[in-house]
Amino acid sequence: MSSHQPGGGILISGAGGFIGRALATHLDGRGLPVASVGTRRDVRAEHWTVAPGHWSVATWGKALDHFRPATVFHLAGATQGTPEGLQAVNLGLAQALFAALRRTGLRPTVILAGSAAEYGEAVVDGVPVREDAPCAPLTAYGRSKLAQTRAALTFAAETGIRVLVARIFNPIGRGLPGHLALGDFARQIDAFGAGGGTLVTGDIEVCRDMLLVEDVAWALAELAANPAASGVVNLCTGVPTRIGDLLEGMILASGKPITIAHDPARLRRGERRVIVGSPDALAALGAKPPRRDLRQAAGTMLTAPLRAA
Repeated sequence: MSSHQPGGGILISGAGGFIGRALATHLDGRGLPVASVGTRRDVRAEHWTVAPGHWSVATWGKALDHFRPATVFHLAGATQGTPEGLQAVNLGLAQALFAALRRTGLRPTVILAGSAAEYGEAVVDGVPVREDAPCAPLTAYGRSKLAQTRAALTFAAETGIRVLVARIFNPIGRGLPGHLALGDFARQIDAFGAGGGTLVTGDIEVCRDMLLVEDVAWALAELAANPAASGVVNLCTGVPTRIGDLLEGMILASGKPITIAHDPARLRRGERRVIVGSPDALAALGAKPPRRDLRQAAGTMLTAPLRAA
C-alpha cells in the first residue's frame, strides 16, 4: 500500500448524470480542478473511462492513483432495475471505492449521494424527517441506498476518513430523468405541438421537498468544503411543494393549450401526502439552499417553450 496523499483536485463519479452535470458545472465556475470517472465519456479532458460493468477495485484504484483527489464525489448509481441489480450498483460501486482507497492509502474527503428513499416507513406524513430517524425503506432502490450509507459510515469509522452521505430529496431542473414525474411531464409537454394536447398524470396533489439541481450542487460543494460536515445530512429545504403547482408552472411556460388527465394506474397506494426533510443539520453547516420560486423554475425544464420561440 502506498502512503502518498491527495493532490488537491476533485474527482466526480457520475459526472454525466443529472446531479453530476450540475455539480461539475458549479465547481468549474469556482475555478476548481475537476476530473471525472465513469462509463459515459465526459466532455471534460480529465476523465477516466470505465467499461460498463467493470467498476472493480482495481479500476477505482487506477483512477484514484492517477488523479490523487483531495475530494471524491461519488454520485454514480442506478435508480431502476432489479433488487439485485440495484444492490450491485449502489452498494457495490461504493464498496469498490472504499476498498480502493484502503489499497492506495489516499485519504480524500468522500461525499456520497444518498436518497430520501432511505427513510421509507420512518416518514410521518407532513413531519420533517430527521437524519436519526429509524430507516425502513419501502423500495428496492431505497434499500440499496441505505446499504450504501451503512457501508459508508462503517468505512468512515474504521479509517477515520471524513465521509458524508447527503440524503438528497427531490432535485428538479432541465434534464430531469423521464422516469420521475416532473421529467415525464416535461417530455409530454415538449412532444405537443402548438395545438397542445392531453397530459397524463398520477396524483399531483401530493407535496414533496423540492429544490433546484443547481442548489443541490452548491450545497454539495459547501458540505465538502466544511470540515465539520460528516455522517448523514439531509439535503432538503423543509418546505413542501405541491406537484400540481409545478405542473401548472410548466404548462404556463409552454404557452400550449393543455388539459390534464389522471391515470389511476399511476397512483401509488398508501403514498404519503406530504414528505419533507428536516434541514436543521444542513443549515447548521451553512449549506441550506435559499428559498426559490419553484413554480416559475419548473417552466425552465421545457426544452422549447412556445413563448420563447
